[in-house]
Amino acid sequence: MADVTPRETFAADDRGQLFLVTALTIAVLLVGLALTLNTAIYTENVATRTTDTQLDDATSFQQALFSGGGEVLDSANRAGGGESTIESQFQSSITNWSVETASLSAVYGRSVDVTYTGTMTGGARIHQDDSTRTFTNETAGDTWVAVTDEEVRNVRFNVSRTSLAGNAGDAFHFVIDDDGVLGDAVVVSFHDDGTNVVVTVENDTGVVGTCAVEPKGTDESLIVDVTGGTVGPKRCLPLDTIHETFDGNVHVVFENGDEATGTYEFYTTTKNTGVSSLVTGPHYAGTGSGSWPVAEEALYDANVTYVFSTDETTVEKTIRLAPGEIA
Repeated sequence: MADVTPRETFAADDRGQLFLVTALTIAVLLVGLALTLNTAIYTENVATRTTDTQLDDATSFQQALFSGGGEVLDSANRAGGGESTIESQFQSSITNWSVETASLSAVYGRSVDVTYTGTMTGGARIHQDDSTRTFTNETAGDTWVAVTDEEVRNVRFNVSRTSLAGNAGDAFHFVIDDDGVLGDAVVVSFHDDGTNVVVTVENDTGVVGTCAVEPKGTDESLIVDVTGGTVGPKRCLPLDTIHETFDGNVHVVFENGDEATGTYEFYTTTKNTGVSSLVTGPHYAGTGSGSWPVAEEALYDANVTYVFSTDETTVEKTIRLAPGEIA
């Protein structure tokens, strides 16, 4: 009889080796699969981070455009001239701003371009440049309606502390309302406490808050940016009540205008009342008349399109420039 034991032993060893090889092969495949998956996940994460960073850069550029483009818009407004002259100046200036910004952005591998779309809203620039004059109207009325049912933006006062009333009861009031609906009126008042310009914000429910800031200049004046939410160099959170309350057209009233002295500026649409009507009324003087305050033609807003590009991302968007808008 033939001895078959060695063959059975060999067969068992062979099966063991086959099992070991198979196990190692599966292990290698699993390791390879894991490496492949990890590589894919890593690549996706890097790509996501890269895309997010580039989109963040585009968002940052848009914010810079809101700020820089807004300055370009109001610089053209302050240069004066009729609406078409201001529009032409704005288009030229925003093109120059775009070229300069593109040169700086190219250093970081970005391409940017900003163009004026030709869409804008005409309006009026209301301003007083005589720092020794009170906030009365042209005919010396101390309480007067400055704006009736229009959009308003960029309200800034440069006020002399020593010209202000010494108590809140007699203070100058800048009143914003939308037809007198209960809860919708916001009053911003300025008074002097002997050291500081005190700005108080009230609505129909009472005092929202106050901000007191000491002027540092020798002329004892500081800027109250009503729509920007600052008093001098400091943030004044109660002023945010204005943006939280209104959404659209408003009325603006100056009360106790003889209790404050300084300069101011703001912009308004003229959809209901043209600039010529403002000038012929009792409140405003015309440009170059030597009287204050003045109402003159301006661009209330303007649309621009920007293109922001990198090797991986291109963002194109049209935005509206209307800095410091109340609503």
